[in-house]
Amino acid sequence: MKGQALNSIEEQVLPRAIELEKAVLGAIMVEPGALSKVLGILQADCFYLPVHREIFNEIVRLDSSHRPVDLLTVAQGMLNNVVLKDNGGMHYLSGLTSLVAGGTNIGEHARIIKQRYIARELMLACDRIKRSAHDPAVDVADVMDGVNGEIDRINAIVAGEGGMKHVRGVIKGALEAYEVRRDNRAKGVFTGIPTGFMELDEMTGGWQEGQFVVIGARPSMGKTAVGLNMVKAAARNGIPACVYSLEMSDVSLANRLLLSECDISAERFKSGELTDMEIESLHKAAGRLQGLPIYIDDKPSVTINYIRNHSRLMHKKGKCGLIVVDYLQLTGSQVENNRNREQEVSNISRTAKIIAKELKVPFVMLSQLNRECEKRTDKKPMLADLRESGSIEQDADVICLLYRPGYYKIEDIEYGNSRVSSKGVGVLIVAKQRDGKTGYVFFRHNPSMTKFYPFKGGMPF
Repeated sequence: MKGQALNSIEEQVLPRAIELEKAVLGAIMVEPGALSKVLGILQADCFYLPVHREIFNEIVRLDSSHRPVDLLTVAQGMLNNVVLKDNGGMHYLSGLTSLVAGGTNIGEHARIIKQRYIARELMLACDRIKRSAHDPAVDVADVMDGVNGEIDRINAIVAGEGGMKHVRGVIKGALEAYEVRRDNRAKGVFTGIPTGFMELDEMTGGWQEGQFVVIGARPSMGKTAVGLNMVKAAARNGIPACVYSLEMSDVSLANRLLLSECDISAERFKSGELTDMEIESLHKAAGRLQGLPIYIDDKPSVTINYIRNHSRLMHKKGKCGLIVVDYLQLTGSQVENNRNREQEVSNISRTAKIIAKELKVPFVMLSQLNRECEKRTDKKPMLADLRESGSIEQDADVICLLYRPGYYKIEDIEYGNSRVSSKGVGVLIVAKQRDGKTGYVFFRHNPSMTKFYPFKGGMPF
């Protein structure tokens, strides 16, 4: 076995196929073309006996050097191999070739060897996980991360080279995807998940599966409200949304959702001064919201690995079609203590992108901007204002920056060829879009920023 076998696993119970290993190695050294039938299936680690792994490594080395592979060349290459000497040297090699009955079934024999190898790895992985879970000094989150790592490693073994695709098939898929987009466009349907902002949907096609989206803003600019509006838009279209709120409690988020569904003053709602009619409107709003597939996790301190593990679980239950995290700077990453914050943020953004691709869902991460934008005359944010922005810019597929000029007492803003009042106006600056154009998306909002309206023909103020 590779490495040290764990004490809790009996050596004799580990799956193996030693006679088939001998037959396959013997066939490779005797039958021309036999090696090509197993190279896509086996690697040295698949062999149970160390001597068989050594022999296979020598065979691969010879083949990679474009040298012939037979009994004599393998023996010559392993003259000083201690493992082979301990098992009989040349006598052991020649014994392998005497077992060959033909290379016809070598592919099937190789697949059986691979299956036994995977079974061994599963048993050893389970034992490692069990021992780790029993250790009181180990954090449970680290155990779960280890579980996912073991699963990913074994999945990679199972996949082999299965992830490689010929460009012909990839191009065919791209053309078919375009035809779907074209037909949907003609019907006025977007291919992605609705964002809650019509002009943003027109620019992006909605959030697409596997996308990592960043919504950046200064504090109190309304990024949580924008994120909840996106959550509600997705849920109304049957897309289950998972919200990880590291800043606000679940009750605070529920309050915002309720206010977004009815025309009630946020101040009077907070002070408990609603009229009977307003209370009735509030309960009707609650009834509409309670039927939506929205799930909220308000643990105040979670890591990106927790989000990865939890969202995987929700996805398996069919309850995760969109992930929204509020917000990046409050998220931990479980990196080594000697790493700096930039490295930590890099790990968070990279993992967020991996989660999006693994689950094939959009991952929307809210993020704070630094103070640089407030030093500018127009206070308009830029990509460089993202805190620890380098890795975020690189990993994100879409970056939107939230801008409310009225918040900074700027009375009017440029819109097209004219200037318009900034009262109740917000802008989502699409600063990056990997597969599309960038630009401005204007919208209107109420004073408490709980309700959003289209910019054209929207709510007058």
